[in-house]
Amino acid sequence: MHKVYDYIIVGAGVAGCVLATRLTAQAKTVLLIEAGKDTLPGQEPADILDSYPTSYYNKSYTWPGLKAAWKKIDQGTGNFPQGRVMGGGGSVMGMVSLRGTPEDYSEWVKQGAIGWSWEDVLPFYCKLEHDLNFQNAWHGQTGPIPIRRLERAQWQPLTKAISAYAGSIDMPYIADMNGDFRDGFGSVPMCNTPTRRASTALCYLTAQVRTRSNLTMVHEALVEHIIFEGSKAVGVHVKTKTGLEDYYGAEIIISGGGIFSPSLLMRSGIGDAQLLQQLQIPVLVNRKGVGRNLQNHPILFIGFHLKKHARQSLELRTHPSASIRYSSKLPGTVPGDLYINIQSKTSWNAMGQQIGNLAPCLLRPKSVGHVKIKSSQAEITPEIEFNFLSEEIDLQRMMMVFTQAVHILEDPSVKALCGTPFPVRFSDRLRLLNEYTPQNARKANALATLLNLLPGVSDFVLSTLTGDRLDLSALVKNPQDLAEHVQSNIAGMFHPVGSCRMGFESDPGAVVDNQCRVYGVQNLRVIDASVMPNLMAGNTNIPTIMVAEKMADALLNSLV
Repeated sequence: MHKVYDYIIVGAGVAGCVLATRLTAQAKTVLLIEAGKDTLPGQEPADILDSYPTSYYNKSYTWPGLKAAWKKIDQGTGNFPQGRVMGGGGSVMGMVSLRGTPEDYSEWVKQGAIGWSWEDVLPFYCKLEHDLNFQNAWHGQTGPIPIRRLERAQWQPLTKAISAYAGSIDMPYIADMNGDFRDGFGSVPMCNTPTRRASTALCYLTAQVRTRSNLTMVHEALVEHIIFEGSKAVGVHVKTKTGLEDYYGAEIIISGGGIFSPSLLMRSGIGDAQLLQQLQIPVLVNRKGVGRNLQNHPILFIGFHLKKHARQSLELRTHPSASIRYSSKLPGTVPGDLYINIQSKTSWNAMGQQIGNLAPCLLRPKSVGHVKIKSSQAEITPEIEFNFLSEEIDLQRMMMVFTQAVHILEDPSVKALCGTPFPVRFSDRLRLLNEYTPQNARKANALATLLNLLPGVSDFVLSTLTGDRLDLSALVKNPQDLAEHVQSNIAGMFHPVGSCRMGFESDPGAVVDNQCRVYGVQNLRVIDASVMPNLMAGNTNIPTIMVAEKMADALLNSLV
């Protein structure tokens, strides 16, 4: 007779660590399965702990061979890092902690996510956080995740100069971007302390939690498919280090994220019947929404060599320090749909210490893509197509926000800190140079030393290394050339959502109901970023924690 867990959680990423912690707090037996290696408390690698995202540059923490097309598949693909380690993306990405805006959640409700309005989710944002700057009804003080913002005294010269520029055009300063949703310039909220990352693996799945007798964890284990009895999910078929294993649970929760949750559903017979039949996968539920509605934040990069006095101090271990959020005001768009990220340090190495960038991006895109498995075998990576800028209004807005970034760099106080700005094409070649290796550290040190000795050549060297040499001021004055540049250089963040979205059962694009239950089967849920009906105006880490907190509370209180 095999053991039956109360819950099997597939994926110890951002959501999975929260769910395992909360569910085992009330004597539920939980099996947590993770494809990546464990990071034992007290033995975590230094780059995982670093409050600068050094771990992002370590490819051993991400899924090998995973590629994505920013636009169409036939227009080329590039590496797409997704966390394959305890804590998932929260252990490797940039720790920006924006919640999104109330309007984002109103749209969730309109699409069938009843019970997910701003008023519904706010208590769970408060529950997860220990806000170090604000003590009011909008923020929590007792949660496991520290949230902080750089004080003005800690701002780098670039941040101060852009703040002055914002003031000169009457752009308000937003002290709390998670509570004040006006357009403006603000300090970015981060989930870390000055010396340590705050992932869900570190802050939820602590040494004390790991001692619970009702928590079992299996690492370096790949779930190949879900086991069903009829339409009832009863277990998972797993490839472990020692062979194939079947594990059984009263309820199966998939927490693989925007790419791997729909992939597992498809391998298990839930998805577009035509695709599954082509791959000779028996169809359990014909649900065309699985893998559709894939959304991500499109982004562009403008780099510049910072003068010595303008560089971020070595002691300050932050990624972005501030940002500008504003509205395109185009028909059919929501407020706060545009964003410019401000960085005075762009990589872990000596060269990254010298290079700053502005990254204009679109927070609320209308273009959607897809995830599609290419095989029934879990080891074969899926096809990922984001289909960026397929909606004309997205191209218009990216042109607007890119132009705004160029105008900022033309401001005399900002210009005085930088070399000639250059567009960055974030290619696989550049990613290779940024990998966290001793060899790359030596290369970066040599190049950084050269540019310090010969600052006059920095503009030429950097623009050649990262893309094409362009006169950006002239570019933004020519709409045709600007549109071509945006189309050619568009990239994306690492915020895939929506591929198993919540919605009404009558909506063929919906995959789960408002309690994250997969339509057409029993005892199966998806709880992670993939259930979000649309992107929020911000990064996805903290919203994913909120989703897990809200669903854990519902499960424990027998609300679902």
